[in-house]
Amino acid sequence: MIKLKNIAIDNYINYLFVLYAFLLPISRGGISVLTALLFVLWLFSNDFRKKIDFIKSNRAIFYLLAFISFNILSLLWSENISSGIYYIRKYWYFILVLVIATAIEKKYLIHAISAFLAGMLLSEVISYGVFFELWSFKNATVDFPTPFINHIQYSMFLAFTSLLLLNKIFYEENVKIKIFYSVFFLTTTINLFVNAGRTGQAAFAVSIFLVGFLNIKNRVLAFFGILFLILSLFYTSYQLSPNFKKRVDIGISNIEELINKKDYCTSIGLRFGAWSIGSEIFLNNPILGIGITSEMDSLKESILVNHPDMHCVAKMPSYHNFYIQVAVHLGIAGLFLYLMLFYSILKLDIRDKYYFNMMIVFVSVYSISSLVETMFHEQFSAAFLAFFAGIFIAQHRIENEV
Repeated sequence: MIKLKNIAIDNYINYLFVLYAFLLPISRGGISVLTALLFVLWLFSNDFRKKIDFIKSNRAIFYLLAFISFNILSLLWSENISSGIYYIRKYWYFILVLVIATAIEKKYLIHAISAFLAGMLLSEVISYGVFFELWSFKNATVDFPTPFINHIQYSMFLAFTSLLLLNKIFYEENVKIKIFYSVFFLTTTINLFVNAGRTGQAAFAVSIFLVGFLNIKNRVLAFFGILFLILSLFYTSYQLSPNFKKRVDIGISNIEELINKKDYCTSIGLRFGAWSIGSEIFLNNPILGIGITSEMDSLKESILVNHPDMHCVAKMPSYHNFYIQVAVHLGIAGLFLYLMLFYSILKLDIRDKYYFNMMIVFVSVYSISSLVETMFHEQFSAAFLAFFAGIFIAQHRIENEV
């Protein structure tokens, strides 16, 4: 009787996992509720001891837990423990990795990816409606038509979705479905360049080369073919998308003002200033960092004492670069654990080329996006990482089960 109940619980976990995938791009509340519910159900699932043994043996999960644990440990040398606890609280979304990695069955992995794409499609429809002023939706505007997510994170979602669809096009044999994926790829890519998120656009421009190299045997043909596609796409977007043109022009202007006038009060100037000061703080605390905190007191103090010309940077809520943020908070030790997390994901033994290619592209998009935003620390992007990291580990488990 208990066995039957556990099997039923495992089924519910798989069903809710697919629902979670659909809600991932569109619902903060859905992410929170389902993360908690899935974890509670998982605690009562079938073969729980076996799941724990798998967790202990998996290096990707080890480095994820080690990194989060080191964050907690750093409270011992943080100057503001309560602020540090407030900062760490968001990391509870990563418990979903344990659930997906150990409990999800193979057929539900592909169902979940399809559900995620359905959620992205709904988000895109709303985004286009806002952009063309067909309707209004929450805080989305014509300049920032991002219905559910911050425009920087949304651009990362769009970049990966676009490349995921491109990867599907290479693998799909059914002509009608291939055409559908091709149209979906075009609409997603256009949506990426209609929106104001330069982060996702940059991640897309770099990572699309990986899709080409992974799927086209002739590397020279792949390189020049993708290069032509990227140049054409950027040129066309600059000519036709007011948002893209505006953001490119602002970016060029920001760089010129930073170089010629040392103006740190622009979008790029603020980031460069925060990175520069953050690097100095890290070099003064290279091994363990200053400890976890949600406050930017060290940045403000450094500006006051050493960089009065960067006074604008004092208003920054973060370093807008998760690598620098980790280095400041946790030093070399923490940065090593964070980088090893992604290295261990890339080292997963996945023989299915579809999932292997997806894993490579995901790590590329996420890593590049983290250069200009604290992706690991934001709700949607943290859940995004937990979801796909869990899928890759689950695929590795399934392929290697005896």
